[in-house]
Formats: sequence, structure tokens, C-alpha cells
Amino acid sequence: MIDFLTATGISFLVNILFFLIAVRRKSDIVTDLSYGLSFFLTALVLVYLHGIAGAVSLVPFILVMLWSLRIAGFLFLRILTFKVDHRFDGRREDPVKFAKFWGLQAISTSIIMLPVLATISNPSSSFSFLQIIGSLIALTGIVLEAIADHQKFKFKKAGKTGFISTGLWSWSRHPNYFGEMLVWWGLYLYAVPMLAGWWHLAILGPVYITSLLLFVSGIPLLEKSADQKFGQDPEYAAYKARTSILIPRPPRLPGKTGKRSTMGIPAVHSLDMEKFKGRWYELARIPLPVARDWVQTSDVYEEGKDGFWNVRYEGKAGGASGPAKVLKQKLRIPDPAKPGEMEVSFIPGVWMKYRLIYFSEDGKAMLVTSKKMKYLWIMSRLPQIPEEAYASLVAKASEFGFDVALLEKVPQ
Repeated sequence: MIDFLTATGISFLVNILFFLIAVRRKSDIVTDLSYGLSFFLTALVLVYLHGIAGAVSLVPFILVMLWSLRIAGFLFLRILTFKVDHRFDGRREDPVKFAKFWGLQAISTSIIMLPVLATISNPSSSFSFLQIIGSLIALTGIVLEAIADHQKFKFKKAGKTGFISTGLWSWSRHPNYFGEMLVWWGLYLYAVPMLAGWWHLAILGPVYITSLLLFVSGIPLLEKSADQKFGQDPEYAAYKARTSILIPRPPRLPGKTGKRSTMGIPAVHSLDMEKFKGRWYELARIPLPVARDWVQTSDVYEEGKDGFWNVRYEGKAGGASGPAKVLKQKLRIPDPAKPGEMEVSFIPGVWMKYRLIYFSEDGKAMLVTSKKMKYLWIMSRLPQIPEEAYASLVAKASEFGFDVALLEKVPQ
């Protein structure tokens, strides 16, 4: 316990000093620099106070200092290059709001370092297999985060607009955060053989930083910011659809989502049939095998006298100068309480799912799919709509989990 209190005290002293400098200068330079230095100076002072010797005890501190110096140097270089960190807009001018950030950073440092602090209280004389694995995981995290940070820094410094989707960022939307999580989970594994008594709570360290990045100040804020900047860009929607949000993996190839069921996507629960009936133009599709070469396509929904709806799928085969074609279908709603759960029939007696998963409030756009994600239709009351409106519908489809890279835009 005394080591945790000591670390907390050191961390608060470091952050108070940096806070006083930052609030006086109203600058982000020391703010970014302080994150890494909080860990480095806390680790350094603890090594000095305890007189730690021996490789087993020193390794976790060396890894922390290596990671913290790297990230402090990177953040310092980044702020010198770009001059401002917009995370602190609205805070740096308000000392009270600014102080809350520094206080959180101070306590976070000592909580995240719990696994490292545990190694002081229960030193070991020889390396265990788990410690070797833990140190390799932590080292991998340091390298991964460094590469990801460098790639994004290089992308921005080159003056490129838009979002980065190359390098590690083609396998993960947040590879740097994944690397940071690996660092602290690796250090926790390193500490496991040395845990005793209340030090078993050291697992709170990696759980804390993981939760912070996953649910609070990391991924949620960046995803929201990216959606605001690029949410109308179909290329970004496609990038989100094929790229893991965190754990790096090869990009999802076109067609890989096709076998997945759409039944986890809720269909619309209320529907004004007066707004539904009539002609809908097909703007884009992940199509059925039939009529996939048709252009200028539209669906016309007309209420029949037999309780079914008559549907005419109209278009021109092979191109705008091709012959006009019509495919007649029947549509039914088996349960009136679930109007979005429809069924359609091309062949008498054979019905397939026809799920209305999005219907705009103004009744001018809708997304329709089937039982599997290999089919999707983006429909509009107008044959052409503004590009930003179309991009919004594509983004909506991506949010539902469809591989929007498979969408075929239909000439109207």
C-alpha cells in the first residue's frame, strides 16, 4: 500500500508542476509532454527510493520508462509541429476544468502502474515463463504503438486530407491504442507470479486503461470526431466496414459479410403504408442474381384487393438504351404488428424475407434487405439525390454491418 501512496504522491507533484506551467502559458506543449513524463518520473523516483537491483525487478521499470520516454517524445514533437491539441479546446482557458484533467491524469498514472508497483513489494530472484511472455507482449505493444503513431504523424505532416487507411491503420482503426493496451496487459502478466495479498488488485491497472480507451476518452471520442468529419464520405463508410475497430486483422474482403444473418438488425416497428406505397427508385444495391444488369430501376408498390401487395420491379436491361423490363412480385406482411418484417414472392408459393430496416422520417428514403447480408437495396422517392444525402444512406448501411464496398450504384 505504501508504494501505491508513494507513486500517487509523486504523480500528483509532477502533474501539479506541469499544470501550473500550462495554465500560466495557456499552452498545450507541456500538457502533451506531461503524460509520458508522469510515468517516467514516477518510475524513476521509485527505482531510486527502493534501490532496486537485479534484472527481474528492473525489467518492468525499464519497459515503463522506455514506453513513457517514447510517447512523451512523440507527443512533444507532435505538438511542436501542429501547435495545438484540440482535445483541450474549452479547457485550457478555464483553470477549474483544466485542473480536473490534470487530477485525473495524476491518479490514472498510479492506478495504471499497479502491476509494476506490485513487483517492488514481492521481488523475485529468477525469471518465470510467464514473465518472459509478459515482457515480450509489453515490448510488442511499445513497438506497435510507436509504428502506428509514426505512420499517422507522417500522414498528417504530409498535409494529406481525409483519414489514414494505410499501414497498420488498414488493419485497425486504432492500432496505437491496441499497442498501449498490450503494454499494460504484458506488464500485468509479468507481475502475476509476484502477486500476493491485496496486490492481486493489480489487475485493475490494465482493466482501467483498457476501459478508459474503449469506453471513455479514447475510441468513442475519436470515432465520433471521425464520423462528424467523414460520415458523408462513402470511402470512409467502406473503410469502417472492412477495418477492425481495435484488434489488428486483415481487412474484411468483399463478400465476407454475405453469409451473416440480418435478423439481429431490427426492422422498422411502425410504418405509414400511405408513405410506403408508390414508386421507389433504386439508387444502389447489393443485388440478387436476377436483373443485376438492369439500370434505371424502380419498385412500384400497389395495395391489392386480396390482402397482398403487388410489386413491379421496372428497369432497362443492359443499359439506358436497352429494352424495358418488368418483374412482377407479391408482397405480404405476415404480422401487422411488425410492418417492417415483410415477405416477397417471385414464384407462387415461394416467399423470401423482405426486411425494411430503415425508413426516413420524411418518407423519402429507405433501406431494404433480405434474411442474409448479401442483399441490400438503397431506395429513394427521387431518381437522383444530393451526394451528401446518398453518402448518409451508405453510412447508415455500414452502421448496420453491411459491406458497403459491394454496393453497386444504379444509373438512373
